[in-house]
Parts: sequence; C-alpha cells; structure tokens
Amino acid sequence: MKRIWKQLTGQLRYQIIIPFLLLTLVVSVIGASLSFFFLAQSIDERFNNQLASIASSVTDSIVAQERSNLEFLREAAFAPENNDPEVAAPAVAEALATNDRQGLARALHPYFRLARNRSQLRIDRLIAFNQAGETLVDFESFGQASEPTVHAPFLIQGLPYIDDVLTGRADDLGDKYAYIISFDGSETYYLVTIAPVYHNEQIVGGLIAGMRLDSFLTMLRDRSQAAGITAYDTAGRILHSTFVENTDPIDSDFVRGFWNNPDITSEGFSVNKDLQLAPREFKAAYAALFIRSEPLGIIAPALSNEFVMSDWQSAFAPILGLVLVLAVSIIIVGVFIANRITHPLQDLVATSKDVAAGQFNRRATVYRENEIGQLAVSFNQMTEFLTQLYAQVQSEASQRAAIVDSITDGIVVVDDQGDVQLINRATRRLMRLPDDAPAPKKLSDIPLEPLTDGVPGFGTQRAQDLYTLGDFIVRASIAPVVGVDQSRSGYVCVLQDMTSEVAVDRAKTNFIGTISHELKTPLTVIGGNADLLLRGLVGRLEDDQASFVETIRLHANNMAGLLQNVITVAHLDAGVTTTDLEAVELARAVDEANWRVQSQIKAKGLTLTVDIPSDLRPVWADFDHVRQVVFQLVDNARRYTSSGGISVRALDCGDHVRVEVKDTGRGIPPDMHEQIFQRFIRGDGASEGINSAERGIGLGLAICKQLVERLGGTIGVESVPDQGSTFYFTLRYADDTPKPEKSSSMAAAA
Repeated sequence: MKRIWKQLTGQLRYQIIIPFLLLTLVVSVIGASLSFFFLAQSIDERFNNQLASIASSVTDSIVAQERSNLEFLREAAFAPENNDPEVAAPAVAEALATNDRQGLARALHPYFRLARNRSQLRIDRLIAFNQAGETLVDFESFGQASEPTVHAPFLIQGLPYIDDVLTGRADDLGDKYAYIISFDGSETYYLVTIAPVYHNEQIVGGLIAGMRLDSFLTMLRDRSQAAGITAYDTAGRILHSTFVENTDPIDSDFVRGFWNNPDITSEGFSVNKDLQLAPREFKAAYAALFIRSEPLGIIAPALSNEFVMSDWQSAFAPILGLVLVLAVSIIIVGVFIANRITHPLQDLVATSKDVAAGQFNRRATVYRENEIGQLAVSFNQMTEFLTQLYAQVQSEASQRAAIVDSITDGIVVVDDQGDVQLINRATRRLMRLPDDAPAPKKLSDIPLEPLTDGVPGFGTQRAQDLYTLGDFIVRASIAPVVGVDQSRSGYVCVLQDMTSEVAVDRAKTNFIGTISHELKTPLTVIGGNADLLLRGLVGRLEDDQASFVETIRLHANNMAGLLQNVITVAHLDAGVTTTDLEAVELARAVDEANWRVQSQIKAKGLTLTVDIPSDLRPVWADFDHVRQVVFQLVDNARRYTSSGGISVRALDCGDHVRVEVKDTGRGIPPDMHEQIFQRFIRGDGASEGINSAERGIGLGLAICKQLVERLGGTIGVESVPDQGSTFYFTLRYADDTPKPEKSSSMAAAA
C-alpha cells in the first residue's frame, strides 16, 4: 500500500486527481465514522462485561480453592494413628512432636495422594515443619506423576507468618494464614495456606499446603476461556503469566490508583486496561485478590481484541466498497484530464532514465515556449557536463585501483552491509584465489578464523586480532571509511601476513618453555635435598651449616617458582593451557591458595585475614585458574609488605563478584597501575634489577591478567604510594554467565 501511495503522489497527473478523490472520501468517511462510533460503543460494552465476569470468576475460584486447602489442612492436622500394617503411621501431631520424619511421611503420604485425586481440591506441595522451623516432610507433585517428589529439609523460619503460627499468634479471623511465596528464591511461586498443629494443647509445628501458581493459573485460564491470566504482587511485579510473550510489570501510578480506589473491596470490582503483547493486542481486567481480608496481589485475566475486530470487519466491508466505487470514478476522469497536461513531461522523464542507465548521447526533444521547454534545455546542458565529469572520474578510479592492487598487504573494502566492494592482488594470494575467480560476496565469506592455539606475544603485549587464513596467519585490522562530511561509507580491512613472525615467536616460546622445564627439575631436587638436610636426615647440622642450607633451600624454591611462572607463560602462549568453566565455590579456591603461602606470611610476621560471605553464590570459572590468581596476588602482597597484614575479601556486585587482595605495603605509583600487569614489569619500573630473594621477574601479575580474562573477568589495582595496594579481579556468577561476543570491529564490518 505504501509503494502504491508513493507512486501516486510521485506523478504530477495523480497530484491533480488526488484532491478530487480526497473530497469524495471525506464525505464518505464522515458518514461511515458515525456508524462505526455507535457500533463500537455497543461492542465495547459487551466486551467489558464479559471481561469483568471472567475476572470475578477467577478471583472467586482462587478464594474457594484456598478454603478447600484449609479444610484439607484441618483433616491432615488431626489425622489419627493409622494401624494398617501396610502404612503403620503415627498420628500427624504426635510425629511432629517427636520429629519422626519417616513416620510423618507415612502419615501424610495418603492424604497428599488423595488430595491430588479430588476434583475440588488442588494441592501441589505439602510441607510439615516442627517447632524449630525445620521442614520434616516436603512433598511436591509434578503433572500426573504417581509418586511425589521429596525435597530436602530446610529451615523455613523467616518466611511470612511462620513465627505467628509457631507462637500461636492469631488475628480476628483465626490462626490460619494464606500468602503467595517462592520458597527457594526462584521464579516458581506458590499460593499457600499455613495452619498450626497442636499436640496435648501445645503447638508442635505446622502444615503448609501450596498450589504452584503457574499450573493453577493455566487451569483457571482454560476453565474461564480467557486468552491469558497474569498474577502480580501488591507492588505490580509479575509473579507468573500464562502468556508465552513477555509481559511487563504494572506501572507504579496505576498500582497506586488501583489500591486507593474506594470500591476495591466491592464484589466484582475490576479495572480494565489495554495490554500490548506483540503482535497481538489484549484487554485485561485487573482485580484485587483478597484472602482472609488481606490483599495478596492482583489477578489480571485478558481477552484478545480480535473478538471486537470480527464485528468491526462485518460492518466495514460495505462502507469501504462504496468509497472505492466513488474513488475509482473520480480517478478515471482525473487520469483523462491529467494526461493532456503531463504528456510533454513523459518524454523528459524517459530521456532522464536513459541517461541514468548510461546512454549519455540521449537528449530531450521537448520544444515548448513555456517552463517545460526551459527545463528540457537545462537538462540537456546538465547531461553534457555530467558526461565530461564521468570520464574524469573513471580515469581517477582506474589510477586508485592500480595503487591498491600494488599494495603488498591484503586490502578488503566493504560497505556498511558487509558486501565486499574491492579486494587487491595480495588478498587473492592469501586466499589462493585465481585472478579470474570472482571475489567473495561478503566479508564473512573470507575464511578468517581467530587464532586461539598459541597466540604469540610481541614486545610487552600479546598480539591481538590474529587470524588463520588457509595456510597463512594474518593480522586483521578494521577502519571505517569516512568522507569529507564525516559520514561513514563502509570499512577497509587490512590483512597483514604474519606467518613468519608467528613461527619465530612460537619457536622462541617453545625454547623458553623447554629450558625452564629442564632447569626446574634439578632445582626441585636441590630444594628437596636441602629440606631433608634441615630435617636432620643425615644428622644434626651446625648452626652455620643449617643457615647455609636454609639459604640454599629458599633460593632454590624461589627460583623454582620463577621458572614455574615462565613455564605457565609458555603454556599460555602455546595454547596448551585449558580452561574448564564450571560452578566454583570461591571460598574453597581462596582457602587452597592461602594454604600454600600462609607459612611464609606467618614467618614474615604478617597477618592474613579472609572475608568470604557464607551465602556467596558459586562463580563461573576454572577452579585451578582462580586458585592460581589468588595465590599470585597474595604471594605478591607478601613479597612487597614488610609489616602489617594482608586481607582477602569478596564483594557481591549484583551480576558479578569482586575479589580484593589488600596489603599494607609501600604502594604503587599511579603511572605504574597499567604497566604492572605487563610482562617483566615489577617493583618501581622495568629497569629495576633482581636484588632480593623476595622479588620475582615480573610474570605473576601478567599471568593473573591472562587467566582472569580467560574467565571473562577484569583485573586492576588501586594504590597510593606508602598507603598499601588493593589488587582486585571480577568473576561472573554461575547463574548469570555472559554469552560470547564477536570482536566488535569485525562484527560491525561483517
């Protein structure tokens, strides 16, 4: 329809016809609008009445279900002893009083099973808890399963009304309560009823009967024939919705006005509101859910607006047909008149199209003594100028193409949609593409694969944007093509052949790793033998002898640690190090890392404190990587701290955790905060020599940075000279892992 309208308004003759057409349409539309107005009022009123009836039926069903659940709890709470040999269950109250889990399970199992088979009763979960607030029995049934699922015991204290039930507190309506809750903090909500259990006139615990909100709302939706039902809490947040599409919370202004309405407690009260769930539209009736005179939330059944549209369509067709007949009549007359006026322009338009198609020898043949004739003369002059300009541009383009084709690096030019516009001869060489073969259509068609196996390091930084292209290794760099007016017209990708450089770097890395590994073995033997001498394996040593042997052991162990860092770097560069991501308990990794260095910290007279919250969620990481990062940071703090202490703590930052290692050492100058994570940078600068047994060679923090980035986190330092340092790194939680992303520049161009 838009394309037809554009064609109509884009031609002069239709610009003459359309005003007559619009005048006729205005008269027709006014009459049709009046008819539609009165019809809409009738349809809308009937629609609203049906929606209000569904809302009242849904809320009444929920209240009735809660009452049935309460009757069920009374039966279960007063259940007597069952002497049937197949059951052999004690009374429910007695089992609760004695904390008899097995007996209580046998006593409640028949009631839970029968409750699932009653048509007027719906129990999805049954929980029995003792006076200490610990669950003894926790049954839950899913679907048509014959046997319930038994949940592990947990402390139920702290949930709403639990303390009221256990202490015998009651309100005007009694000592039973109802509310909506999620037991384990997940998105599964239950409508529960809770009641105390008495034994010898003493409260010994309580029972909770719950219905899963998701399945209960689905049942109510099918029973009421609503399009969908959504449950909200009292603040308007979504608890569950039967709609497949995502629904939004209720805005705060609507919720505030809803609860402040003086008629909210009236029978059948509801507020209608439009609901947009793309691509469909609904109208929902928001009704308050009161149980025991307490507001539990808002129930919103909804009907599709297609119900209204069907009646609209039946009345719309006849009126639309009349309007179309009148419009066609006016168009026929208008076309006849417009053709007489616009015929000279058709020749000019045809000529302009031929010129645009490349026929630069065409000229307009309109000869009129009016504005159209003047337009034809100007058009012919413009065509002559464009012909000369085109020849000049073609010559310059050929020269630029020859320059690009002579560049030794691969050049790929793409537009904003990723379509390849140009490749040079070097790119064809890298792709093994013959000169007469067609170029790839998309940048993504070039088989560039990120180099992950043994990414080399050049200088102090690791090489970035390295890819494999067939037998070649290339460095790919992307830059936007920006015009004089700062508008972007695409991207240019440069492919630099790095095959030889990478081969040399890999050989260097393998050589360093091999030499380091060969040196580590004798150093380990020296350190081990020195330790045996100190332990008196060959007899008691003199004080001077023991001092010399201790020096040998310390320096051997320190050198072995330095070589281990070199081996680790070699493994990282060679791609040997693997990263196995899984849910990791951070506290265990920190404890194992601290255990390796705590004796050295204690020997130096320093204190070590650890603050890891007990309820901290598991992180998504590699256990060995986390342990090594914490060890390197704590050991680094030990080396550069002469007095005071070291603290390790974890901070919950919402979607990730921040681990901090803080010391009371000499601090790091601000200009070193970025450099300190580069290889061979340590102390006060890269030029400082190895002058202490406590000093490393500047690889520990570089290893930490690579390992943390492998885990998808970040690492940094906050430090002021003479005031200590705080090294930190971040990790994602296991239940909130990020999705992998492509390189931003390559993704934008592709």
